[in-house]
Amino acid sequence: MFFAVELNFETKTERTVTLDELTRSHQKDLFCWIDLSAEDVTSTEAVLSEYCANPKEPIAAQLERNIARVNDADDWMHFQVSDAAVDGNHLTVGPIDVFFGDGFILTVHRHESLVIRGMQESYSRNFRYVAKSPGFLHFELVDHLTRCYSNAQQQVANRTEQIETKLFGNTDDAIFGEVATLMRTILEFSKIVIGAREVFHDMSTRLSPFIPQTTQPFLEKKAGLLDRMSADITTEREVLSESLNLYMGIVTHRTNHFVTRLTVISALFLPLSFLVGVYGMNFRYMPELQLPYGYGGFWCLVVMIVGGLSFFMKRGGWL
Repeated sequence: MFFAVELNFETKTERTVTLDELTRSHQKDLFCWIDLSAEDVTSTEAVLSEYCANPKEPIAAQLERNIARVNDADDWMHFQVSDAAVDGNHLTVGPIDVFFGDGFILTVHRHESLVIRGMQESYSRNFRYVAKSPGFLHFELVDHLTRCYSNAQQQVANRTEQIETKLFGNTDDAIFGEVATLMRTILEFSKIVIGAREVFHDMSTRLSPFIPQTTQPFLEKKAGLLDRMSADITTEREVLSESLNLYMGIVTHRTNHFVTRLTVISALFLPLSFLVGVYGMNFRYMPELQLPYGYGGFWCLVVMIVGGLSFFMKRGGWL
C-alpha cells in the first residue's frame, strides 16, 4: 500500500508520484505527502533517508513505541495517534504514525485507516481553495481524527443507552459481561483521546519550523475539543456504572422483599412447629391426649396463633 502526492503551493497543482520519483520532488523543493503501510519498513526508512538525515533509532522501534507525545529528531518530528471505531462493545484501534519535516509529511499505518481515507478524499479540494502552507495537512489529519472520535463516542453513547434499557427489562447474568466489556472499551477509548489531546496541545505550543504558526491556533482549539470529549467519555462510563448500581439496588430490593415473605412464613410456622414437637413426644402420660375434643382444640389454637400473628404483622407493615 503506497500513496504519494506532490503539492506545489505556488501554482496550486498536485501530481501523484511513485516512490522512485520522490527524489525528483525533493530536488524541486516541492512538498510531498506520502502514505505507507507499517509493514513496509524499508520504504519508510528510504523516504526518511531521502528527506532528512538518518534517524537516531530504527524506524521499526519508533512505530512500536506508541507514546502520546511529539518526538524530536534532527530534521523531522514524529508522533503517533490512533483512529478508533466501536462495534458493539468492542473497540477497534488503528495506530497512525506521522513523520513530518522540511518538504514532506509521512503517514504510516498497519490497517485500513478511516482517518487517512478521509484525508485522501478531501485534501485535494482544500488544497486548491484554502491551503496556504503544508500545515493544512495537519488540519486535515486532526479534523478527520476528531470526526472519527466523535463517531466512536456516539456509538459508545448509543450502546450505553441500549444496555441501560436492557438493565431495566428482562435480562440475565450475561448483562454483567456486556457491562464489563463496554466499561473496558470506554476506558481504552478515553486513553486514546487523551493521548491525541496531549499530542495536539504539544504541537500547538511548540516552536518548530515544521509546524506552521498559522496552524497552531487550530491545533489548540482541537486539543480543547478532545479535552471536552474525554470528559464526556468519562461521563458515559459514570452513567453506565450508576445504571449498574441502580440495577443492583433494584435486584437487592426484590431479593429483600422475597426474603421478607419467607421470614413471615417462617414466623407463622415456628409456633406451629413447637406445638407439633410437643405433642409428638412419646410419653405415656400426657393430659391433653385423653381429651375428647383435644384434636379440635389443637386446630383452634393453630388458627388463633396464625390469625393473631398475621394481624400484628399486617399492622406492622410486614404483609
